[in-house]
Amino acid sequence: MRIERHQVDQSAISAAREGFVDRIGGMVHSYSRAGLMTATEWRLIAEEFLDYLGALSADSPALDTPEAKAVLKDATEAAAGAIAFAAYYPHDRFHVFLDYPNFGMGYDPEEADGTVRRRIVLPQYWLDALCLAILSDKVARHGEAFAFTWKSMPAGGGYSAAQLVNGLMAHLFGDTRDQDAPHPATAEQRLAAIDTALAHIEDRDSEAALALRTLRALAAEDRAAFDTGMLSLLDHTGGTRPRSLLPCSRWPWPRSPIARTAGSPPSTPTTCRAPWSPASRAPAPGSGASAATGARTPSPGSPPGPSASTGRPCRSPSSPTARPGTSSTPGRRSTRDPTTATPSPGSRAP
Repeated sequence: MRIERHQVDQSAISAAREGFVDRIGGMVHSYSRAGLMTATEWRLIAEEFLDYLGALSADSPALDTPEAKAVLKDATEAAAGAIAFAAYYPHDRFHVFLDYPNFGMGYDPEEADGTVRRRIVLPQYWLDALCLAILSDKVARHGEAFAFTWKSMPAGGGYSAAQLVNGLMAHLFGDTRDQDAPHPATAEQRLAAIDTALAHIEDRDSEAALALRTLRALAAEDRAAFDTGMLSLLDHTGGTRPRSLLPCSRWPWPRSPIARTAGSPPSTPTTCRAPWSPASRAPAPGSGASAATGARTPSPGSPPGPSASTGRPCRSPSSPTARPGTSSTPGRRSTRDPTTATPSPGSRAP
């Protein structure tokens, strides 16, 4: 069975593609000059990348061109940057870098603005960023930030998106809200946590509820239910923005490291084809299970949460991915150390 994508007006596709290089370069530098780049700015940058990626998919649905791969990578990093800002500010140092516009921002707790209030990441924004991380195989790299921001969220109640967050944390990282449960949770405990999340959802017909049932099928190794759920999720996609042509940026389960053995998922209209397996999961953040987790413990007395600090733009003049129209603010530029230009998964520039 094959699901055809919905149609997006050609004028929207053209608008997203025309002048993108200059537009994204101007966007990141305008934000950096206007003041502190917070989670909001990084999220808006990610959305701009996704609209361009959706427009590219109109001609190349497989998204296998170098341009599409570069855009997906930076969409992921920008979205993860929003999560990192919420997780680490103002208590810890971290860095976000986008190769496409050759632009980065470093944050130092010693320059933090303590007057900016901490904010909790909304479940839907958290889900959007995690789905991109799954699609780009960057879950392990950014897992710690996702875990920190999840812990600062309310338990979820009947809100379906919040319960989907709980289910994903249980399945991907073996992390539940049961303080007495071992960590990481066993396969049975992960499945039980997903069942608990499902039981709390009030709107059983919501898209997030359907996604959680599909995730449960994956955890339970129920291939038939998983296929049915994926087809239903893809059938629910729609919208007028070019990014709506990317269903796998919203529900990327078949593409993810969650799924990696023999077999193939339902036929889908974009780059979602990948082996299916319920077995593989990302290591728990901070578990030390893999060097890819990049586990790091925050400084004592420094709970995660979004606040503010002044950030410093940086760029690499010699970067082969540099694009035109991306100059930085004089006096605030720093050159990346070549040894940290391409950090290993889980690492951050000091």
